[in-house]
Amino acid sequence: MAGDLREVAKDDFWARLHEAMGEDGLLTYRYLGRVTGNMHGVPLDYMTIRRDMRDAHGGIRAGALAIGTAATGFTDFDAVPAPISAGLTILDPGKDVKKVAMRQEILKVGRTLGFSRTVVTDWDDQERVIALSRGIGIKLGEAPEEGGVPFPLPDDIADREDLPPLIEVFGGWKGDDGHWRLPAMNAQNRSTSGTLHLGPIHLVFDAAADEIARASGRRVADWEVMFVSAGTDGPFRLDVTPLPATGPAAAVEFSLFDEGRDNRLVASGTASFGAVA
Repeated sequence: MAGDLREVAKDDFWARLHEAMGEDGLLTYRYLGRVTGNMHGVPLDYMTIRRDMRDAHGGIRAGALAIGTAATGFTDFDAVPAPISAGLTILDPGKDVKKVAMRQEILKVGRTLGFSRTVVTDWDDQERVIALSRGIGIKLGEAPEEGGVPFPLPDDIADREDLPPLIEVFGGWKGDDGHWRLPAMNAQNRSTSGTLHLGPIHLVFDAAADEIARASGRRVADWEVMFVSAGTDGPFRLDVTPLPATGPAAAVEFSLFDEGRDNRLVASGTASFGAVA
């Protein structure tokens, strides 16, 4: 098991990174089929949209877009990175979009902090903007200067009617107490720093948001997540707080707690909802 790559000897770093991201490791990017230049060596980042990546109204899910555009300013080939915050504004629900292109721009990389933004477009019409994202990340540790090789492209998952909801694939469930939860730490949800990866966090927020979208007849329009502290144990409980709104958009606050570590706050987020196009 790869664990925390900050604790790995330089000579073992690349093998352990590929183990962490391999078929028995982190599930996030492999399962959603995110393909990027820094991970796979392609000229333009992309992600194919399946029906399990669509919301209650047929648009592309906020959680899928947030994972597709996840960026810290660093890569797994130059650092052991972690996110600080991630934001997403959805301009077009993309109901008829089969594949998205993602153009990432690194705004600044300092000694420990990185800033980036991404424009998401329809792959078949790259003048059509689907969403805008922004991210801030931190370098937790160094990667060796040489020796890294791209990851193999993720396997294509056929788009079928019987695909399970994304949150179920990642082990999440809604308990009898009404709270969504993520499972305790395991190889599939562990980041390269040995803590809960951003992917399951976005997806458990997304599961709760989609319930609200179904009930309200609205869709997620704006998405912000702050990664407050490392999730180290689990299981992880999601608290949802609806916010009253007098205008056309409703909003909700999310708080994710590590129940295995005295209910420590791991992530906080907000989503606002707009009219369904």
